[in-house]
Amino acid sequence: MKRIAVLTSGGDAPGMNACIRAIVLTAEHFDIQVVGFRHGYYGLLDSEHVELTPEMVSNIIQNGGTLLHSARCPEFKTEQSALKAANNLEALGIDALLVIGGDGSFHGAHHLQQHWAKPVIGLPGTIDNDIYGTDATIGYFTAIETALDAIDKIRDTADAFERVFLIEVMGRHAGFIGLSASISSGADQVLLPEINNDNEAAFKNLVARIETTRKKKGQCSYIVVVAENL
Repeated sequence: MKRIAVLTSGGDAPGMNACIRAIVLTAEHFDIQVVGFRHGYYGLLDSEHVELTPEMVSNIIQNGGTLLHSARCPEFKTEQSALKAANNLEALGIDALLVIGGDGSFHGAHHLQQHWAKPVIGLPGTIDNDIYGTDATIGYFTAIETALDAIDKIRDTADAFERVFLIEVMGRHAGFIGLSASISSGADQVLLPEINNDNEAAFKNLVARIETTRKKKGQCSYIVVVAENL
């Protein structure tokens, strides 16, 4: 193996740049060239690429986003697109493709693998932590820290005015960020898609809990962490 490629796809996640850097530096150790495709699968289809060198990634580990930029590419679902991508990879002499992304990106990688005989490797990069087979995806812990910081700041205002605050956190259809952030922050309640599949019943239960708490404690603040899509 002499030449590999990497792309970042879907939503950006903290740590993607660190992952790109690790790939490039490891490849240099084994005398392997690295090609980076810009703008996710769009770059793969348009052969928009750049040679990645250790000098290019020497000071990106602390930067958010992704050096290669990212995008969602609905067109890549077609067989024609996968064949075009495979031809572009062959034309560049690529021996393996590394895809940094989440669930949709992995579906794209699997789709490409049906039309390209060489290795396609998925590196789980998503704050949602919804990729099977890994304990924590790239960006997940940073997302928890960011949510926790926001909740701590909001709590100051909630306590000052003795109000109820509903704080929505990301996670798409997975409640990992909501669960971890609520436990870490000591939130009073959390609503998760895995548990609260009946929104009306969930919010009726929430109101009842708040009323019960205020009967016992009097007027007080109440922090509720809510996963998005609820």
